[in-house]
Amino acid sequence: MVNYTHKLTKQSEAGVSLVELMISLTISMIIILAVITMLSDASRSHMELNKSSQMIENGRFSIQQLSTDLRLAGYYGHLFYGDLPALTALPDPCVTTNAATLYGAMALPVQGYNAAIAAQPTFGGGSCGGVFLGNNNLAVGSDILVVRRALTAVVTGAPSLNTVYLQSNVSTGEIQFGDDNGDIPTTTAADGVNAIFALDGTTPADTREYSVRIYFIAPCSSGSDTSVAGGVCQAGDDDIPTLKVLELSGGTATSMTITPLAQGVEYMKLTYGIDNSPATPNSTTGTVGDGVPDLFTATPTIAQLPLVVSVTLEMLVRTPQPSGGYVDSKIYTLKTGTTTVDLGPFGDGYKRHVFSTEVKLTNMAGPREVP
Repeated sequence: MVNYTHKLTKQSEAGVSLVELMISLTISMIIILAVITMLSDASRSHMELNKSSQMIENGRFSIQQLSTDLRLAGYYGHLFYGDLPALTALPDPCVTTNAATLYGAMALPVQGYNAAIAAQPTFGGGSCGGVFLGNNNLAVGSDILVVRRALTAVVTGAPSLNTVYLQSNVSTGEIQFGDDNGDIPTTTAADGVNAIFALDGTTPADTREYSVRIYFIAPCSSGSDTSVAGGVCQAGDDDIPTLKVLELSGGTATSMTITPLAQGVEYMKLTYGIDNSPATPNSTTGTVGDGVPDLFTATPTIAQLPLVVSVTLEMLVRTPQPSGGYVDSKIYTLKTGTTTVDLGPFGDGYKRHVFSTEVKLTNMAGPREVP
């Protein structure tokens, strides 16, 4: 009888050949390389999507922020801005402690400063021209927008220290600075005796926080000169263009404070819709115009500013970081007044998009509309 056990055992103990091992290793490396490439592409795609999402979010937020403020421009409670004395010179938007000047400036709910596309806006004199809004803190080619309004919430109880308030009725108003001992409406915000009343003649008129906001584009996101609240851009700071707001604030003293709003906003151009027809005041509304813009301009005169009923916002926004291998060769067109300006090609790695909207100024257009 033949015994096959020994032969079978030797066959079962035989391993793979060197050729088979090399083939299996090569296949494994190909699979691993394919997985790594797939993960790398997915990660790169996710990063690019995230950059684009941030750009879109910053653009939408910027447009929404300014649109909301513009819709409420000229809201002073029951007081109509058109009943205030007309101004013969542009008011200083950075006045902080002069109540009479702040009150008089309410006659211009919106105020703007135009910039040539290759220059910085000419801010002129003013309290913040060389401090907050000097050339080192203003991006080239972008306009400046000033919005004046009262907040919609009626204030009661203790006011915030040094915060600016407006108490008003249908015929008059008063700027007040918050006092520690104030108790609205028992006293004024400044802890004085109420002199402005509602229609019944005995109830103190509503008091609201007063707001002055100046929107501008800065050449950096974080200014290193911290001697000014919010920081001012200096040489050597980051080069991320940023939409910022300079606003009237309270605290230890009434002052102007800078707050960054959205990174990547490179240009902001403004067009104002002027309602000047019919020129004769309407017998029903008592105002010039009909609530509809008749002409558009990027440089309204002081006589035209009270007649502004719409503002067109145009913003060019870029991604926060460049994209590897991408070169921006596009031309971007922004509206400014009755003309347009072309920007680009930039030739860098940033992706860009133009955001635009036209905003109706409810409190400036509404009272002019004929029922």
